Amino acid sequence: MMKMFPVIAAAAALSLAVAAKPAQARVVVGLSVGVPLVAVAPPAPPPPVYEAAPPPRPGYYWVPGYRRWNGYGYDWVAGRWAYPPHPGAVWVGAGWVHSGGGWVWRGGRWR
Repeated sequence: MMKMFPVIAAAAALSLAVAAKPAQARVVVGLSVGVPLVAVAPPAPPPPVYEAAPPPRPGYYWVPGYRRWNGYGYDWVAGRWAYPPHPGAVWVGAGWVHSGGGWVWRGGRWR
Protein backbone atom coordinates (compact mmCIF):
# COMPACT_ATOMS: atom_id res chain seq x y z
CA MET A 1 0.00 0.00 0.00
CA MET A 2 2.83 2.43 0.86
CA LYS A 3 4.34 1.94 -2.62
CA MET A 4 1.08 3.08 -4.20
CA PHE A 5 0.69 6.20 -2.04
CA PRO A 6 2.87 8.50 -4.25
CA VAL A 7 0.98 7.40 -7.37
CA ILE A 8 -2.42 7.89 -5.70
CA ALA A 9 -1.38 11.29 -4.31
CA ALA A 10 -0.05 12.45 -7.68
CA ALA A 11 -3.23 11.32 -9.46
CA ALA A 12 -5.38 13.16 -6.92
CA ALA A 13 -3.30 16.34 -7.27
CA LEU A 14 -3.45 16.11 -11.06
CA SER A 15 -7.22 15.70 -11.07
CA LEU A 16 -7.60 18.76 -8.82
CA ALA A 17 -5.21 20.77 -10.99
CA VAL A 18 -7.06 19.86 -14.19
CA ALA A 19 -10.46 20.70 -12.68
CA ALA A 20 -9.24 24.10 -11.45
CA LYS A 21 -7.60 25.33 -14.68
CA PRO A 22 -9.43 27.44 -17.28
CA ALA A 23 -9.52 26.31 -20.90
CA GLN A 24 -6.93 28.86 -22.10
CA ALA A 25 -4.27 27.76 -19.59
CA ARG A 26 -2.17 24.81 -20.64
CA VAL A 27 -0.50 22.67 -18.03
CA VAL A 28 1.07 19.33 -18.81
CA VAL A 29 2.18 17.09 -15.98
CA GLY A 30 4.14 13.90 -16.43
CA LEU A 31 4.74 11.13 -13.91
CA SER A 32 7.90 9.11 -14.04
CA VAL A 33 9.95 7.50 -11.29
CA GLY A 34 13.04 9.57 -10.55
CA VAL A 35 12.11 12.41 -12.95
CA PRO A 36 10.73 15.72 -11.65
CA LEU A 37 7.21 16.77 -12.67
CA VAL A 38 7.16 18.95 -15.78
CA ALA A 39 4.81 21.88 -16.35
CA VAL A 40 4.27 23.76 -19.62
CA ALA A 41 3.27 27.42 -19.43
CA PRO A 42 2.17 29.55 -22.40
CA PRO A 43 3.78 32.91 -21.43
CA ALA A 44 7.47 33.44 -20.70
CA PRO A 45 8.38 33.49 -17.00
CA PRO A 46 9.37 36.83 -15.47
CA PRO A 47 12.94 37.25 -14.23
CA PRO A 48 13.86 35.55 -10.95
CA VAL A 49 13.43 37.48 -7.71
CA TYR A 50 16.67 38.39 -6.00
CA GLU A 51 16.73 36.92 -2.53
CA ALA A 52 19.60 37.03 -0.07
CA ALA A 53 20.29 33.58 1.30
CA PRO A 54 19.94 33.34 5.07
CA PRO A 55 23.09 32.51 7.03
CA PRO A 56 24.68 29.23 5.92
CA ARG A 57 23.86 25.95 7.62
CA PRO A 58 26.78 23.52 7.93
CA GLY A 59 26.44 20.58 5.53
CA TYR A 60 23.50 22.11 3.61
CA TYR A 61 23.28 23.59 0.10
CA TRP A 62 21.30 26.71 -0.81
CA VAL A 63 18.65 25.81 -3.41
CA PRO A 64 17.60 29.09 -5.10
CA GLY A 65 13.98 30.14 -5.49
CA TYR A 66 12.09 29.83 -8.76
CA ARG A 67 8.91 30.83 -10.60
CA ARG A 68 6.14 28.19 -10.48
CA TRP A 69 3.30 28.21 -13.05
CA ASN A 70 -0.07 28.01 -11.27
CA GLY A 71 -2.29 27.77 -14.36
CA TYR A 72 -2.93 31.54 -14.48
CA GLY A 73 0.46 33.11 -13.89
CA TYR A 74 3.73 32.64 -12.06
CA ASP A 75 4.18 32.45 -8.29
CA TRP A 76 7.51 32.89 -6.59
CA VAL A 77 8.74 29.91 -4.54
CA ALA A 78 11.40 31.02 -2.08
CA GLY A 79 14.80 29.36 -1.93
CA ARG A 80 15.66 26.99 0.87
CA TRP A 81 18.50 25.14 2.54
CA ALA A 82 18.57 21.47 1.53
CA TYR A 83 20.56 18.60 2.94
CA PRO A 84 22.18 16.43 0.25
CA PRO A 85 20.95 12.82 0.05
CA HIS A 86 24.51 11.45 0.21
CA PRO A 87 28.05 12.80 0.72
CA GLY A 88 29.44 14.48 -2.38
CA ALA A 89 26.01 15.16 -3.93
CA VAL A 90 25.76 18.45 -5.85
CA TRP A 91 22.53 20.36 -6.60
CA VAL A 92 21.87 20.81 -10.34
CA GLY A 93 19.65 23.86 -10.74
CA ALA A 94 16.21 24.01 -12.27
CA GLY A 95 14.87 26.39 -14.90
CA TRP A 96 12.36 27.24 -17.62
CA VAL A 97 13.23 26.28 -21.21
CA HIS A 98 11.35 27.53 -24.30
CA SER A 99 9.96 24.54 -26.19
CA GLY A 100 7.00 23.74 -28.44
CA GLY A 101 5.24 27.10 -28.27
CA GLY A 102 5.43 27.32 -24.48
CA TRP A 103 7.81 27.22 -21.55
CA VAL A 104 8.78 23.87 -20.04
CA TRP A 105 9.91 23.56 -16.42
CA ARG A 106 12.93 21.35 -15.86
CA GLY A 107 13.13 20.53 -12.16
CA GLY A 108 16.36 20.60 -10.18
CA ARG A 109 17.93 17.43 -8.85
CA TRP A 110 20.81 16.05 -6.84
CA ARG A 111 23.70 14.60 -8.82
